Amino acid sequence: MNHKMTDLKGIDQDLVAKLKAAGVETTSDLMKVWHDPDQRAKLATTSGLNDEQFKRMVSLARMARMPGVGPKYAELLVTSGVIGRKSLSKHTPEGLVKHLAEVSASRKLTGPVPSLTEVGAWFADLKPLVGPPD
Repeated sequence: MNHKMTDLKGIDQDLVAKLKAAGVETTSDLMKVWHDPDQRAKLATTSGLNDEQFKRMVSLARMARMPGVGPKYAELLVTSGVIGRKSLSKHTPEGLVKHLAEVSASRKLTGPVPSLTEVGAWFADLKPLVGPPD
């Protein structure tokens, strides 16, 4: 799934504007850059983003692209330490729902917390990695 970077929550819109000026407008654009070391270095230079900002945006884009997650839950997942399929697979659906609710409350996040049914679907969609890792 592809989303506009402007649709992702948890990213300063000034940073999104820097990405757009560098030619990155969607999560697919960002993931293409992420998987190409030369383009990644060029984007870091042209956008002025520091490594931490860039990695967070990549994590948000990666999670938003997962079926059933989208921009709706990406920020909560990344804030909770789930930054890709590998880190998702370290949880159980029940444990993750509880963890997400705790992080949402402790960080006073305003977005919704997914139900066990929604989270269970994320795990059902986990497939073995083929190609580059998250």
